[in-house]
Amino acid sequence: GPESLCRWMLKRPELVHRLLRVATDYSVAVARHFAKTFPPEHIIFYNAAPMASNQMISPKQFETFVLPYQRELHEQILDSGIRHIFCHICGEQNRNLPFWSKIPMGDPGIVSFGHEVDIDTAIDYFGEQCIIAGNIEPAVIHLGTPDQIYRLCREALAKGEKAPRGYILMPGCGLPSNVPPYNVFMLKKAAEDFTRKK
Repeated sequence: GPESLCRWMLKRPELVHRLLRVATDYSVAVARHFAKTFPPEHIIFYNAAPMASNQMISPKQFETFVLPYQRELHEQILDSGIRHIFCHICGEQNRNLPFWSKIPMGDPGIVSFGHEVDIDTAIDYFGEQCIIAGNIEPAVIHLGTPDQIYRLCREALAKGEKAPRGYILMPGCGLPSNVPPYNVFMLKKAAEDFTRKK
C-alpha cells in the first residue's frame, strides 16, 4: 500500500527503486506488446499518477523516484511507434510540474489535471507540446448544482481556449457512478454554448 511505499522511500530506498524498475519494465513490455499487436499509430497510451502527488510525496522524492522511471517509460512507449500519451497528472502536483514538463508525452500528448492545477498553469508548462485537459472538480459535478458546474466549465473553457495545441473539457478525475446525469450533461452544454458564441 501507499503507506509502506512512503516509509520505504525514507528507510529502504533501494527497495523502492527495485519495485519501480520491475513496474517500469512491465509497463514497457505491455506497451510494446500492444504496439506489435495493433497499428501503433492507432493507440493512445493512458497512465495516471495519483501516488506522485504532493499530497503523497515531496518534489525531491518525485525527482528521485518518479521522474527517471516515468521519463524512461514514456520514451520507450514513443519508441515503440505509439505517437500519443494521455497522462493524468492527478491531485496536487503544482510543485512537480517543472519535472513533469521534462517527460515526453508525444506529438501531441494529452495531459489532464485535477482542480488543484489551474488551466493557465498547465498551459504555461505544457501548452506548446500537449493538448490540455481537465480540470472540473468531480465533487462539484457529483454534489454541486447545475449552475455551479456550468460556471466552472465556462471558466475552464475561457482559459483553455488559449492552449496552443487545444483543450479538452473534462472532469479533473474519475466520477462516482451515482453522479446525477444532468450534472454531467452540463459539461456538454457549457462546451456547446461556448463554441456557439465564438
